[in-house]
Amino acid sequence: MKTITIFFLLFCCVSGSIAQTAEAWHSYEKALNQYNAEKYDFAIPYLHEAIEASPDFTDAYHMLAVCYDEDGDVKKAIKNYEKVVAEKNDEKALYNLGLLYLSDNQKDKALMAFRKSVALSPNYKKPLQQLALYEGESGEANGDVFEGTTNEQYVDLYSVVDLYEQGMFQQAIDQSHKIRPSDVDAKVFYMRGICYEKLKDKDAAIEEHFKAVGFDNTYLDAYIRLGLLHFNKSDYSEAYKHFSQASDLDENDYELIQHAGRSAYYAERYDDAIAGFNAYLEQQPRDGEAHYLLAAAYLQKGNEARARQHIDMSADLGYDKAIEKISGQFIKDESMKDAAIPTSERMSKKELKAARKRAKSDK
Repeated sequence: MKTITIFFLLFCCVSGSIAQTAEAWHSYEKALNQYNAEKYDFAIPYLHEAIEASPDFTDAYHMLAVCYDEDGDVKKAIKNYEKVVAEKNDEKALYNLGLLYLSDNQKDKALMAFRKSVALSPNYKKPLQQLALYEGESGEANGDVFEGTTNEQYVDLYSVVDLYEQGMFQQAIDQSHKIRPSDVDAKVFYMRGICYEKLKDKDAAIEEHFKAVGFDNTYLDAYIRLGLLHFNKSDYSEAYKHFSQASDLDENDYELIQHAGRSAYYAERYDDAIAGFNAYLEQQPRDGEAHYLLAAAYLQKGNEARARQHIDMSADLGYDKAIEKISGQFIKDESMKDAAIPTSERMSKKELKAARKRAKSDK
């Protein structure tokens, strides 16, 4: 459901700066920084400040709607999307509003929003898909709605992604099982895994993601989810294995290198942990926490000189724990538990975008 992209937000920044007050623009920039970091709770107060300074700041309402949507606050997301579509014609905002109406059991309003979206952009397939689903349920299906779309898997898989976006996770899983067995592939297994994560069934999620990488051993997102799931189950050896495979597939993603290093430490693979943290710090040398964790790994190997070097670097970079340790005796059994990998059960914007792209790949 989260269709605002960075490019859209950058456009908003350029256009919004012309009409809004300096105070509103300053708050909006702060919100944008938090949004880009996927810290939606932190973006929301800045957006309220921007709107208070400039009550007609439509782009601020738009980002606020997305942030509330990310946080699962459907009512507030609807309220802000309604303000957006009242001020400008935006087929994507109308589509997102329609999905939110569906989540809030306001079906008539949802259909109206989808129809308005199609009226603005007749070839926009997402609202057309929703209208087709409605027409199919009501017996009013129009065979021309998806003219040119003949691949059954594309339609079914796309609807799985669509149900996921609406928060209908079990229905999405059920829909995925309607795909012909001969057409089930890694994309289908991955979407089932994501849905099971939302349903808090980690074992089932792991099983489906494992099937995905078994079907396609280059499936980056599935390796990442396996790494996160195993890490949160304290199965650090498996987490390390999957994060390492993900890192091999995307060598430019330094966060994957760091995650592999953390997992290796917990798995007591200290040489691998040291290699991982050093590789990460080559790309992110000013990460005080990473220097601190690398120091802990060196201590486990008995290399106190290198440990002291990195704890000093960590303190110089302002990392609180390092500053606390620097004046005392560094503990050899230093725990990394307080610095566990931050995870989210929500599919990220990047993952959801990739899922949509994969769903269309057979078109």
